[in-house]
Amino acid sequence: MFQVDTIKNKLYGIVGFRQPLNPTDAIIDAENLVSRSGYYVNDNSFVKIPQLKASQDYIGISDDEFNAYLKRLQESSITNVCNQVFNKFAYLDRNLLFTNPNNRVNQSVLPDGFVGYRIEATKERNIAFEIKRVLLDFDTLGDIKLMLFNTSQVTPIFEKTITISSKTQQQDLSWKVDNSGDTYKGDYYLGYIKSGASPIPFDRGYESSDVLTRFRHLYIERVSVNGHATETLFDLTKEEGLSHDIGVNPDIIVYEDFTDFITQSEMLFGRAIYLDMSIAVLREYSNSLRSNGTERRSEEQASRILAEIEGQSGIGVLTITGLRPLLIGEINKISEEVDKLKEGFVNDKIRVTTLV
Repeated sequence: MFQVDTIKNKLYGIVGFRQPLNPTDAIIDAENLVSRSGYYVNDNSFVKIPQLKASQDYIGISDDEFNAYLKRLQESSITNVCNQVFNKFAYLDRNLLFTNPNNRVNQSVLPDGFVGYRIEATKERNIAFEIKRVLLDFDTLGDIKLMLFNTSQVTPIFEKTITISSKTQQQDLSWKVDNSGDTYKGDYYLGYIKSGASPIPFDRGYESSDVLTRFRHLYIERVSVNGHATETLFDLTKEEGLSHDIGVNPDIIVYEDFTDFITQSEMLFGRAIYLDMSIAVLREYSNSLRSNGTERRSEEQASRILAEIEGQSGIGVLTITGLRPLLIGEINKISEEVDKLKEGFVNDKIRVTTLV
C-alpha cells in the first residue's frame, strides 16, 4: 500500500523528455525536461515529440496543454509501476481499542489537562496506522477538540472539533500516519484538553470493559498530563497513567505502507517508469493511426510499434526484445528488493540498488 498523491508528487521528474533539435518542435517545458534518473522517454527511436503531439485527439492542443498531458502521462506510469510492485494485501490488524461491553451508568472522573492515549509503533519500517473513526460515549453534551500529536513537533498533526450531541455517537476521521510526511516514528498522543466545561464521559467499570485491545505493531496505553491547558504538545516528563475512560474509542487499522520507501528509494523505480511511459506513448501512436490513402503504410507502422512493445522472435525474422518483457523484468527486480526488506535482509536496513 502507498499514498498515490504523495508518490506522484515526489517521484515526478524521475524521468523526462529531451528537447527536440528542431527549434520549431522545442516545446518541452522545464519540468518535463528534468530526469533525475537519466532516463529520457524520447531516447527510444520510436518516440518523437511532433508525432506524439499530433497523435492527440484534440488537434488544436496548445504547448501548455501538451506539457500538462506529458506530466499526467508520467504520473500515470509512476502509479502503474508502484501498483504492480505493491500488489499484495497490506492490512495487518483492525479493531476498536475497546471491544468488550460496557454498562453506561457511572461518569468518569478525569483530571483537568490533557487526557488520552499514548500510541507507540514498533520500530519495523513501513508500519503505518490509520484512525478510521472514533466512537464517543459521553453522559453530558458539549465540544471536545480531538488532537493527534507526534513527539517530533509541538502542534497537532491532526485535529478535529467534535460536538457531543448524544450519549453515543460516531465521528469519521481517516487520520493516516504513514511516515511519508514530516513525522517519522516517535510516540503519538491521541486525546483532548479536559476542563471544567468539558462534556463528561461514561466510565468503563463493568467487568472487562476497560481492557484495551492488543494490536500488532502498536502499543497503546491511557495517559494524562495534569494541568496542561494549551493545544500543544506537553512536557513528556509530566505524563502520568490514567485509570478512567476518556469517552473516545478509536477504530484503528494497522497496515504496511511503502510510501516512505518509494520516495526515499526513487532510483529503484526509474527504469521501470521509463519503460511504462514508453509503452504508453507507443500505444498512443497506435491508437491514433487512421485509415487513409496510406493505409498500408499505417498498418506496417502499427506492426512495428506492436513488435517494439511486445517483442518479436521466430525463424526468418529479426529478434526484438520488447518493452513489456523488459518492464516485467524490472518489476520483478524491484519486488525482490521489497521482499528482502520485508524479511529483514541486509541488517534490517533498506537495500537500494540502481537498476541499469
